Order: sequence, then C-alpha cells, then structure tokens
Amino acid sequence: MITVKDLYDIVGNKIANETQKAIIRNNFPPQIAERMCAAIDGHEKAAHFQRLLQEYNEWLINQQRQQAMVQQFLREYYSSK
Repeated sequence: MITVKDLYDIVGNKIANETQKAIIRNNFPPQIAERMCAAIDGHEKAAHFQRLLQEYNEWLINQQRQQAMVQQFLREYYSSK
C-alpha cells in the first residue's frame, strides 16, 4: 500500500530528476543532453512500473488470502451440518 512517505519520496525524486536534467541541459551539447535526460526519464518510468507491480502483487496476495479464508469457512460451516 502506498503511504504518505512513498508519495513524498515520489515527489522528491521527481524534483531531483528535473533538477538533474536541467543541469545536464546546461552543461552538455543538446544531442548528448537529450540522450542523458531520456535515460533519466526511462529510469523514472521503470521505477514507477516496479512500484505498480509491487502494489498489484500485494493486492493479489490479499485476494488469494481472502479467498482461502472464505473457502475454509464454507468447508467448516457445511461439514458441521
């Protein structure tokens, strides 16, 4: 589950990446700067995807756990009758 700290980290990383890209654009020729900035953007997208995948996996595990609990309840409920 995403926490407030996670959101602050996302915003902080975005600010740091944009600052880093601005420094790169000011210190390198345009063709090199754009490739370096694209690498930073790619890394950022990969990090977001990784976080999304982690959230999905946690959700899926919870769904499986809930399903197992319901099945166990139904087995016990109908075996006692």
